[in-house]
Amino acid sequence: MKVSEERIRRALSHIIDPDLKQDIVTAGLVAGLAWNEENQKVSISLQLTTPACPLKSYFESQVRRVLQEELGEAWSVEIAFTAQTIGGSFSELPQVKNVLLVASGKGGVGKSTLSVNLAVCLAKRGAKVGLLDADIYGPSVPILMGLERAKPSVEEKESRPYLLPIYKYGVYVMSMGFLVPTGQATPWRGPMASNTLRQLLTDTLWPELDYLIVDMPPGTGDIQITMAQQFRPQGAIIITTPQKVALADAEKALSMFKMPLIQVPIIGIVENMSYFWTPLLPERKFYIFGEKGGRMLAEKYEVPFLGEIPLIEDVVQEGDRGIPSALSEGTPMSEAFSRVADEVVREVARLAFFSSVVCR
Repeated sequence: MKVSEERIRRALSHIIDPDLKQDIVTAGLVAGLAWNEENQKVSISLQLTTPACPLKSYFESQVRRVLQEELGEAWSVEIAFTAQTIGGSFSELPQVKNVLLVASGKGGVGKSTLSVNLAVCLAKRGAKVGLLDADIYGPSVPILMGLERAKPSVEEKESRPYLLPIYKYGVYVMSMGFLVPTGQATPWRGPMASNTLRQLLTDTLWPELDYLIVDMPPGTGDIQITMAQQFRPQGAIIITTPQKVALADAEKALSMFKMPLIQVPIIGIVENMSYFWTPLLPERKFYIFGEKGGRMLAEKYEVPFLGEIPLIEDVVQEGDRGIPSALSEGTPMSEAFSRVADEVVREVARLAFFSSVVCR
């Protein structure tokens, strides 16, 4: 049978994107194809929904399988990947495709640690990532990123001064901690804090970004409402520990984002400090704060459970030194953050894809 574009596309239509639940032809992932019958070679270009897509190896193996089954094992298959991150944008931040909030109703559950390591994981996968420390009362991102003494420079654009985010570990970072002396309190009332955050966000000269990770302050107050209503984030990641009191506060944060006047999609729930692990007893997991609380909260609200982050001594030491655990390849912490990052990008792509389909 003669090789044709229709025949190749028909074969490729048997590959289902596990996140979008559509075949890759219908979903528009096949950006181009070519073939040479004399050399028995077919070339396929696949456009992924994000450069951080964790499904590259899956697509590669499936494309080779279906095409060799259709054309014969003598045919060689060449696959090229491109990426066009899908997502929305806000008029004041047109260069940012996805604004993702990391939130909880309670402090001390690991929002900043997750935000930093999630940003680093996405950057390692090739995405363009920004990180905004929105906890203007107690900014901790500068410490976790090793930027305690950093001061952003100012650049004028169209007769307006802008702050330049500081670039480190592949991430563009902005924090109130860069502008306020270390140890100085910021005793602002709610509206003033919200206005300051809005100014910090819009007066920063962000480059083109696939993702802007926003490390939110604890609670369900003015700052959360401002971010949700004025900047239309693509979604919120709720972080909690398994402890009952933390779950109760996380549930409040989740409920707030689901309110009719806010309506921020829930990307999923991450459970931090799920268990204590030590290399001295590698077969043991010590459930200090309880077990599976985050998973049960996700099931209750029918939202994705994005993963567990263990409690390990190294994460504290690395954080104090300004070295994100995600940089330590092959360690339990790095692998845990990597798994969460994979789930986040898959869920964000799914939400953005179906949102674009509905809006067509």
